[in-house]
Amino acid sequence: MTRQKEKLEFRYYEIPEDRYVLALLGETWVREYGDGIDYLHFHNYMEVGYCHYGTGEVVVGQDHLPFTDGMLMIVPPNLPHTTNSQESSASFWEWLYFDMGRFITENLDEDSLSAQALLKCLNKCGYLLKREDHPVMDIILQSIIRESSERRPHYKESLNGWLRLFITEMLRLTEAEEEARRRRQETAMIEGALEYVSLHYPEEIKITQLAAACSISESHFRRLFTKIMNMKPGEYINLVRIQKACEFLSKTQKSMEAISQMCGYASVSAFNRNFRRILDTSPNQWKKAAENHEGNLRNYKISAQKGWD
Repeated sequence: MTRQKEKLEFRYYEIPEDRYVLALLGETWVREYGDGIDYLHFHNYMEVGYCHYGTGEVVVGQDHLPFTDGMLMIVPPNLPHTTNSQESSASFWEWLYFDMGRFITENLDEDSLSAQALLKCLNKCGYLLKREDHPVMDIILQSIIRESSERRPHYKESLNGWLRLFITEMLRLTEAEEEARRRRQETAMIEGALEYVSLHYPEEIKITQLAAACSISESHFRRLFTKIMNMKPGEYINLVRIQKACEFLSKTQKSMEAISQMCGYASVSAFNRNFRRILDTSPNQWKKAAENHEGNLRNYKISAQKGWD
């Protein structure tokens, strides 16, 4: 939709000394964003966009992120970006600019080092969020927009309170992003084991083989796998085998003995025992109940994200 940006524009805003928020609100901000503009820009303050309606994309560096009605955009200062509406269509965004550095220094009773660390955390990265996924942030920003628009008595004190809540929610958002990034890095360490199980589930699988597939020690592998997957390696192998058994039961007419062997079980009794432990029914009963094919099987779908997505 948007070609590579070459020009970069600095957009400077001034916030009055008696407040920390600049609000650009109202129907003047209903427009075709990006029309005639083929470059990125950046600001001297944190920018927060509230999308009332419209579709298009937000470009941040090399990333092109689609936006739709009901999205929130948070862009720290000095981060190049732009917003483009879908061609020949208007979008309605309202914009807030926060002087977070001055607000933190003057209101949060932090020493200079702590204030700088907090500001660095807040400005670490940008976000494009769906309002329904972040209802608390939505309430905070709606309240800041309302106070900035209505300017009722004591609205400045109210804005300061909402800014405190905004900082708290931003810290939670940043910490959640850091945790998710750490989890993704950890999950990458066991991808070799997940792939090994998907290929060798009909065979006898030893934990040493899974650890070797990840190039780590067996003890480290056991701890890491259990932490990431929220289950032990042996439990995961069983879940994969039972999932495969459900597929065979629903799509073939093979005998229970044949299916148990195809799924890596040494005997039908072991197959039945594990099947019942996981799905709380026997393979025969499961096969007869057609709704289970789209019910229980979905409930036990295996995913590397289990426990943290």
